[in-house]
Amino acid sequence: MNESQKKKRNFRNSKKWKDFRHRKNVEQKGIDPITKKKLCKGCNLHHRNLSASEYENIENEEDFVLLNRQTHDSLHWLYRYYEKDPTILDRIKEELDKWHK
Repeated sequence: MNESQKKKRNFRNSKKWKDFRHRKNVEQKGIDPITKKKLCKGCNLHHRNLSASEYENIENEEDFVLLNRQTHDSLHWLYRYYEKDPTILDRIKEELDKWHK
């Protein structure tokens, strides 16, 4: 684990972060906004602002969302492609529509 990862881990272990995470859970009524399923114990409080310098800035609560682990990982995977080519969403929908008959 490098120093940046240790710093992030320590921040996520802080009372400030844990209290904030709890408030977001209450605000979202314990629901993953993508799947509309109950948030699991291992859910992630995701930073929508991906700037490393903003990691500990929790002032703008709209920059955060609680997501179940699989939702969080899926969105991170998709975002790598989406940021270069937003039309990937159209192609994914087109493919999924073919599965759903």
